[in-house]
Amino acid sequence: MEHDPRLQTDALIRRLAGDAGAIPRRHRALLPRLLVAAGGSLVLAVLVVAVAFGVRGDLVAHVSSSMYLYKAVAMACVVAAGLALVRAAGTPGASMRLAAALAPAVAVLFAGLVLLDDQVPLAGARPVSVPVCLLAIVLAALPGLALLLLALRRATPTRPTFAGGMAGLLAGSIGALAYTLSCVNDGAVFVSVWYSLAIVASSAIGALVGRRVLAW
Repeated sequence: MEHDPRLQTDALIRRLAGDAGAIPRRHRALLPRLLVAAGGSLVLAVLVVAVAFGVRGDLVAHVSSSMYLYKAVAMACVVAAGLALVRAAGTPGASMRLAAALAPAVAVLFAGLVLLDDQVPLAGARPVSVPVCLLAIVLAALPGLALLLLALRRATPTRPTFAGGMAGLLAGSIGALAYTLSCVNDGAVFVSVWYSLAIVASSAIGALVGRRVLAW
């Protein structure tokens, strides 16, 4: 009976991951690489947003508002969760629950829904608000996704699809953070629904690409 080489490779990866009690030096070095990649991702995302969609005219006055701080803090929480999840995904033997990592971001989003005076409808303040939001965040995420996948290729992710998905989540949250510089839809419901959906879309793209480029 012939054995599928892919199944044998997957079994070897799982065995190596199970035997990894101590994190090797190359995996301890993953976090600095991820931080560099994330920083580069943010710079590229801001450039994409500024060039393709423009910066809102009242940004200087708006950055101190509760709505902008809500958007920025919520997306920063997702970025922090994404960093932790990508690092765990790229380190054999490490584990982190997705729900636990995202709990602070979910708490901030929920708090905004309860506490902020939301006068922006779900569809946004303009007829094209939703498609522009989704497109802007995903486009802003793509350069960063490439950088993060390159960083992960130097690690040893044992679940390529999951690792790619977490890289997409991180890239998407960075793209969403950058898009706050352009977004004029200052509504907690709008941000909670459409920003989150764009990040999920970015994560799905990362999972599809990571399945191939991160496979051993």
